[in-house]
Order: sequence, then structure tokens, then C-alpha cells
Amino acid sequence: MDKKIIEAPFDSYYGVFLTMACSFSCEYCVQKISLPQQPVASYPIIPGEDWVEALNSISGRARRKFLRPTKKKKLSITGGEPTLHPDFVYILNHLDKDWRITVTSNFISPFFQKDAPGLKQIKRKRGLKFNASFHFLYTTLDKFIENVQKVKKAGLLVHTLFIVAHPAYMDKIQQCRDALLEVHPNVKLQRFLGYSQGRLYPAQEGYDIEYQQRDGIYNYKDYQAGFNQQNKQDIYCRMNKVLFAPNGDIYNCHYKLYTGHKEKLGNLFRKGLHIALPADYFLCHDYGFCNPCDSEGHSFRRLDGSEFNISA
Repeated sequence: MDKKIIEAPFDSYYGVFLTMACSFSCEYCVQKISLPQQPVASYPIIPGEDWVEALNSISGRARRKFLRPTKKKKLSITGGEPTLHPDFVYILNHLDKDWRITVTSNFISPFFQKDAPGLKQIKRKRGLKFNASFHFLYTTLDKFIENVQKVKKAGLLVHTLFIVAHPAYMDKIQQCRDALLEVHPNVKLQRFLGYSQGRLYPAQEGYDIEYQQRDGIYNYKDYQAGFNQQNKQDIYCRMNKVLFAPNGDIYNCHYKLYTGHKEKLGNLFRKGLHIALPADYFLCHDYGFCNPCDSEGHSFRRLDGSEFNISA
């Protein structure tokens, strides 16, 4: 088997974007926040067999210590809507046991329609969980709940349900959360990220909600400067992410992946892959167009040497 080496801390976030396609076209989609003047990058669909072979070839995915439980590498499968990938089930069933997998879905795609036969074909039960995001502007609460129940009846773990707390619909959102809590114990509100009525959220004097999903944004001044999608600047950046685009290109920030940026670390499907995630600050020319997906724990160093963090 072709051994692939990615030098990165064991706890680095690994995210696989199987496809950028989605069953919705949400105007507040986080992919669109950094792309006011251009569409999300277009990527080909890579067969599931290629994904499985490549991901299972990455070395160092388990930490085995004497007399201690083995720690397995976490892998987030997302998109777009990952269930739209034609080999979605194959990928889940054939990724090996050294992966702890979380699938993030909207639970509204052809995969979940009618009797949802694809759910019954997922044989992997251990080391797999689903998170789902409810988009009340684009589907009904009843349909979403129906599909949550389908996933559970298939013997799969539903971990967390999320609702984006859009500032224009807070009464509706609270009603939806109350209804979802009747069928699932773990429902979290996420602060709205991006623009609404010309204002970039979250803001220090934003709308008053009790949000349950941590986003790591507390330095509002620098968040407004770095994530406003208006002016690009040079800055030194530090990131701890390994993101695989739908064609296997490897990035360490969401903005570059969403735009198909030329500055990539390598490609997962390349034979003998050996790359290193930058361990220290690296020069970035795109500050100002950072994506909120990268807000938590995001450290920067200005050209004058001063450092700051979006989470502090």
C-alpha cells in the first residue's frame, strides 16, 4: 500500500470535503461568505475507492500506548452535502478502524428520501456519528425530524443537531429548537457568521442569544478586519487544519479550499505523498477574506511583529 505522510499534530482537525454540491442553496451559506465576487470552486467527483485507499494509507492515525486505550484519529466528512457523493456509503463502510468519523449533513437530500435504503446499507456502527444542521428556511421541521428518526432507526448515532441563529428569525429559531429538543437531547444554536442586512456577524453589540456551539470569536475588532471580505492584506498566519478538497488537494484553511487556491500543500492522491503542515507562522496574502470556519483559535502576526488571536 502506498504510504502517505502528513506531518501535523495528532489533534489537528482533518476535514474531507467529498463534494461541494448541496441539496440547498442557502443565501447565508458559510462557503459563500468569503466569495462575494466569485462562485465556490468547481471540483470533480473522485470515486469512493480512491478516497478509501488514499485515506487508509495515511500513516500515524492511531496512538497505541502500553496499558492505555488506543487513540484514533478524528475525521470530519463534510461538504457541500456529503451524502450527494455517489459512493458515500462505500466510503463509510471501507474506511478502516483507525478513523473516528463524524459526518455533517443537512439530512435533506435524495439520500434520505422515502425508505432511505442507503442508511440501511451503512454497516459501520462503531466510530461513526452524524451531526445535522437544520435549515428552517429551506425545509420543514416535520421533514427534518422524520429524517432524524430514520437515521436513528438505522442504528446510527445522531450526536448533535444544529440551528444557525440567523438574527432576522430569532423567534422562529427558538420555536424550532424547542420542538427539536422534544425528539433529541442535544440541540445547539450556532451564532450567525457572515453578513445580514449589510452587517458582519457576530459583532460585539450583536443580537442577544444564548448560543451553545462555541465559535471562538471574542476579539471582535480583529474579526471584523480579517473576515470582512473587502480588502486583502499580507499577514503571518498560523493554522492547525488539514483539509482535503473534493479533488484531493490539501489546504490548511477554508478560504483557500473554497476558492480552489493555487497555494496548496499537496494532493492526497499523489503517490508517495509527504507534506508538513506549517508548524509556525507562514505568510498569507489573503487576510481580510478569512472564512469564519477558521475563526476559533486563529492566530496572526502582523508585519510589524505584533501578534493577536481571534479567540482572545
